[in-house]
Amino acid sequence: MAYRQNYMDLDPTYTDKFGDPLLRFTLDWTEHEHKQREFAYDLSAKIAPEMGAKVDPRRPSRDRYNVISYQSTHIQGGAVMGASPESSVVNRYLQHWDVPNLWVVGASSFPQNASGNPTLTALAVTYWAADAVINKYLKHPGRLA
Repeated sequence: MAYRQNYMDLDPTYTDKFGDPLLRFTLDWTEHEHKQREFAYDLSAKIAPEMGAKVDPRRPSRDRYNVISYQSTHIQGGAVMGASPESSVVNRYLQHWDVPNLWVVGASSFPQNASGNPTLTALAVTYWAADAVINKYLKHPGRLA
């Protein structure tokens, strides 16, 4: 979820091969996510036996978020798409509000993760952005929204 305590910034310690700081994620589970996982576990523990499946006896962990355990996590946000520059970073075409020739493509435009596996949605908005670049921006450079 989009919580104030979850954010991205430039790491003060780690840099790339050019000496530029790397992006750092600061995030952790909240009580809300813990309760969601426990609810889903309890529900699946009722459904699984009815389907002939075994229930994993391990309850969901309440450990802190650890990127090592979540190698396939789709962390999103950071350059949220919206209807105005006052409330977002990019417009509906993923074009930066303040820099018209900058396009931020990918799941960073999502304000939060709506569901698992956002890849097809990310591809759809990427296709939408590419279409806007080719069929609108290249013909009339400038802000599209």
